[in-house]
Amino acid sequence: MGLYLVGGGSGLVLDWLPGLLAGRSVLGIGIAGIMTTSTALLADLHEPEQHSRVLGWQGAAMGFGGVVALLLGGLLAALSWRGPFGIYLLALPFVVLVLRYVPEPGVRHAATGNVDANPWTPRLLGLYAMMFVGIVVFYTVPTQAPFWLAEVGGAGPAVTGALIAAVNLVMTLVGLTFGRLRARWDFPRLAAALFAAYAVGLIVIGLAGSLWVTALGMLVVGLGIGLQNPTMNGWVVASVAPGARTRALGFLTSALFLGQFGSPLLAQPVIGSAGLGGTFAFAGLLGAPVAILLAVAGLRRRGA
Repeated sequence: MGLYLVGGGSGLVLDWLPGLLAGRSVLGIGIAGIMTTSTALLADLHEPEQHSRVLGWQGAAMGFGGVVALLLGGLLAALSWRGPFGIYLLALPFVVLVLRYVPEPGVRHAATGNVDANPWTPRLLGLYAMMFVGIVVFYTVPTQAPFWLAEVGGAGPAVTGALIAAVNLVMTLVGLTFGRLRARWDFPRLAAALFAAYAVGLIVIGLAGSLWVTALGMLVVGLGIGLQNPTMNGWVVASVAPGARTRALGFLTSALFLGQFGSPLLAQPVIGSAGLGGTFAFAGLLGAPVAILLAVAGLRRRGA
């Protein structure tokens, strides 16, 4: 959190590009550490039967944080280009709260079920790959939606920001209900549902001819990202022994950020040949076979 605070807040004082890029690099290290450590702590500090509920709350907190950051960042940007960097200062009181109230787990809970102490098992490698593909597919929305919204509906920055904030709000609502969803569905069905949401939402966006249809597709995509983080985190936690939990979650976080890094790079050649609408539709078509494979595998397992 200290790295997050220093790296993110550096834009308040730096005004040269290499320094700003260095600050973003430090910020990236801090974010990766926060995501990995917070998920591991949630798993270590709660009994296995509580994991789905608390990881859902974590997903909800991430979504609500996105809403706050987007809205507050817009207001601060109206005052100064440095304004949005001030959002990172919100971490300062949380550093104090973590040091004061978050304990180091004394004894990890015993492993249950089919788990392994090796974070490189075929199952875990498959989960890392699913995280990567899911983020590559999802990230077409925050990176390309502003241009598509302007093209199909003449949307300006305010409307675009509000719609992306709405996606985060859907993510928040899904996270709050994830514990109940997990009680009814196993991880493969939840993963199939999230990739199905990506497929449907992105295809709707790509075929949309109006702002409102595009907005509907974005909200459906929000269901997918709302399911992705608690589903993948929970599946990894349930698949690895407690002693290897932090390493496995670190690899999962790396897959997430590699997906964020790779999504716009992979999208550019598709945009050049198929346009923005075709790019969204193509991203949706990438998610569809993953959803189908997961659904079929789940049916076969239950049939056996």
